[in-house]
Amino acid sequence: MQICPSCGAGAPDGGTAFCPYCGRELIDLSREKTDKKIRAVKRAQAETTAVPKKLGLVAAVTLLLLFLLFALFVFLDIPEKMRDAKMKSGMDRLSRDMRKAYEKEDWDRLEQYLIDECEVYLDSPDYFLYRTAWFLHTYPPLFDEAYQAHNVEEMLFIYELMAADYDMRADGVFYSVYGTDEEIEEALAREVERETAIMAEEGLEDEMYKLRR
Repeated sequence: MQICPSCGAGAPDGGTAFCPYCGRELIDLSREKTDKKIRAVKRAQAETTAVPKKLGLVAAVTLLLLFLLFALFVFLDIPEKMRDAKMKSGMDRLSRDMRKAYEKEDWDRLEQYLIDECEVYLDSPDYFLYRTAWFLHTYPPLFDEAYQAHNVEEMLFIYELMAADYDMRADGVFYSVYGTDEEIEEALAREVERETAIMAEEGLEDEMYKLRR
């Protein structure tokens, strides 16, 4: 039985929420009901309190993972490897450009890369290989024309270019840094020897060797 707090009449427990005599709202003041309400309130408070803790835990775990990723990033030197990979990719592209032009014997395009855009294509380890190939295509005929015309100034100019390109190979570091081709290297050596012999026949030894000091 529930007792109406207003008129004191008894009403069946759980049978109605209001007093059948005066209409007052009935309140269950039993210990069981009270404990149930208290437990519900405590549970709600515990759930509410747990939310910030869970958020804090998630934030802490996230920060820890970010820190570990950053440490791994630095430890493996990933930025440096990424830069190296990007640089290599760029150098490979430049080498491909020059190789395609050389294989197609597109000497004008190769001249564009080697002369007009030399500041860019110097980044390729194959730059001097293809420059030598272009020299061998371009200058020997011009040297012969100058020789036939007794144009000593032009002969010396061309010889200086070819000899400087050849002498550059004397530095042992050259072959450890730059790409080479055996056929082109041999052709360069033969051409410098040929021009040297012609210059000697013309009595231009002094001028010739001054250029190579």
